[in-house]
Amino acid sequence: MKMKLAALALAFAAALPAQAALTNNAADIGNAIVVDFEAYDGFFTTGPEAVAPGVIFTGDADSQLGGFIADLGNNGLWGAGNHFAATGFIGELRFTFAELTASAGALVNHFANNDLPFSVVVSAYGDNNQIIESYTLAVSTGAASLNEGLFLGITRDVADIRSISFKGNGVVVDNLAVAAPVPEPETYAMLLAGLGLIGMAARRRT
Repeated sequence: MKMKLAALALAFAAALPAQAALTNNAADIGNAIVVDFEAYDGFFTTGPEAVAPGVIFTGDADSQLGGFIADLGNNGLWGAGNHFAATGFIGELRFTFAELTASAGALVNHFANNDLPFSVVVSAYGDNNQIIESYTLAVSTGAASLNEGLFLGITRDVADIRSISFKGNGVVVDNLAVAAPVPEPETYAMLLAGLGLIGMAARRRT
């Protein structure tokens, strides 16, 4: 009876949605692969474009990889020797991962003035392109700022993020961070078994 109850509890826990958290700290994306877009130089593309192994970029019309200057209005300027990804005036930058990840994020800013909202939408998508988390956040860095922004990241307690997107007016993104895939439990089991066999072989030799 106890075994059945334990199995039911485990099944119920597995059916619960993954817990998520919004983070403004790049360090929360542990063991991250970082894409800085320095390999590009003003490349206008809607994608798909591989920006790193296992990371595919897609964007709306007028999206750019390796942007080198962007006037963000009341949010200052981006550029001065620093390359980044950028949307057109209104758009979306999306990064899709070959392997599901538990966390991803980037340094983000956007164009803003008195007539446009100071906000960016960051969304995480699972398989089948469904939104699993979405946040609308204010980013305000001041008209005199240079290459400033806010790190916007989403972390989950399981690796179920297939892609992350940033939407808004004149969005700019740099230092995209993606948590490296975590080996499955079966991989750990095989590794331990292999180490055990090596240990046994070493003992026999001695």
